[in-house]
Amino acid sequence: MKKFVQTIGDKKMIIEAEEHLNFQVDNLFKTLSKIDSSKLKDGFSIQVGWSVFFLSEKEDGFHLIAPDYTKNPFQDTTDDLTIPLWVQLEQVHCLRKLNIPGETIKFSDKIVTAKNVLQLDDIYLQRSSDCEKGDSGWYIGPVNDEDETEELEAFYAYQLLKIRPSIIQALALPYEYMVIFEKDEIKAVLNDQDIDIWN
Repeated sequence: MKKFVQTIGDKKMIIEAEEHLNFQVDNLFKTLSKIDSSKLKDGFSIQVGWSVFFLSEKEDGFHLIAPDYTKNPFQDTTDDLTIPLWVQLEQVHCLRKLNIPGETIKFSDKIVTAKNVLQLDDIYLQRSSDCEKGDSGWYIGPVNDEDETEELEAFYAYQLLKIRPSIIQALALPYEYMVIFEKDEIKAVLNDQDIDIWN
């Protein structure tokens, strides 16, 4: 764990994360530097991609904290920003590989799945724009028809970090896209014209 420190305006900002995430840390500092510094005070919050970040004033400066995705992110927070910054890294990497703009998904957005589908090797994800606020638009189903079930389950996006973290990278893809996974590997990404743009 590394402590990154930067002064923005007249305030000392502190971010803690794994060292290999320094690029994501720099981007977070850049985002903060564009905000009127009079707003940067204890309790200030900002949504950046998947996660929300808060400022917490302590004796040594303003610490950036985030929901704790290893516990209950609706109640618990942590100074360790490794998980939300890793999520950003994964999602940006996937979008860059495809050279397309993404569609934000929040940690608290719902994802609907066929029951028990996340235990299968071969699954597909499909994102529909016809969804309500708080719903990601993602549906996860089995590739093989014999595994199909009418029973559904719903998860918060952050719960996939524990159940099947490899899926996280694909969640910022646009509406009307489909992704095919074999175990933890993306095998195909179909755009809104049903053209595979992954390889």
